[in-house]
Amino acid sequence: MKILVTGGSGYLGSAVVAALRSRGHEVVTIGRHSGVDSAVCDLTDSEAVSSAVRAVGPCDAVVHLAARAHDFRGLTLDDFLLANTATTQNLLEALRLEGQTARVRFVHASSVAVYELLDPPRRLTADQSPYAASKLQAEQLLYAEPFESLSVLRFAPIYDPAHLQDVAKRVFLPGTRLKLRLCPPPVHSLCALDRAVQAIVTAVETVTPERRLVNVADDVPISQQELLGWFPGRSLPLPTAVLRVLAGGVGLCGTKGRKVSRLIEKFVSSSTYPEPD
Repeated sequence: MKILVTGGSGYLGSAVVAALRSRGHEVVTIGRHSGVDSAVCDLTDSEAVSSAVRAVGPCDAVVHLAARAHDFRGLTLDDFLLANTATTQNLLEALRLEGQTARVRFVHASSVAVYELLDPPRRLTADQSPYAASKLQAEQLLYAEPFESLSVLRFAPIYDPAHLQDVAKRVFLPGTRLKLRLCPPPVHSLCALDRAVQAIVTAVETVTPERRLVNVADDVPISQQELLGWFPGRSLPLPTAVLRVLAGGVGLCGTKGRKVSRLIEKFVSSSTYPEPD
């Protein structure tokens, strides 16, 4: 198969490209990295994306992995909408111009973060969770297209032994290097890199056309107590109830206080996810 990949030079993307090529597929990438990507373009520029897709030519599958993730410091909702939603729109428009939307297998990397907007107990606004909002809006763009084969994969935080930054957010108090052992410990759904790659490869190679939305995570959520062992140094035991009281107090201190309160509440809460409807 000839497969177009965006974000092919990133953490997940480079592993996916290697896996697909090892299975004999022809992989072409588009992105801004000269000497790495097959066609160089800024994915936020619609005309550049159209030119790149035209240059690549017809493909059997598209794997859309390009996104802004991990480091959210200083970024606004508009920044995320540009990086995660507009880029998806630009790719769809380019495929539409080339008459490919109905015939390609489209695989999209989304995130379980969208549940921050969807779950009634913690339903946040787009301004409170801009990354989640940008990923959810990208999903909605895809559902409106006439793909016969569409796989939207909502990944839990992806990790491997050398990349634990998303795991660290479950171990260290937000904004600090204070390693806390919460009592009782929350549990978290995570996704090993190999599992994420396999999910994408399987979606690409699925023969029967279908439209599906699935969560991708390890089989069993992991306790925060076990995650502590992934990082060196001693941990400080602290009752979860104490941090919840702290979060409640900080949340009374204006806009910035409410933001810090949400971070603390997220830190002490389990992160497991329902199967999508």
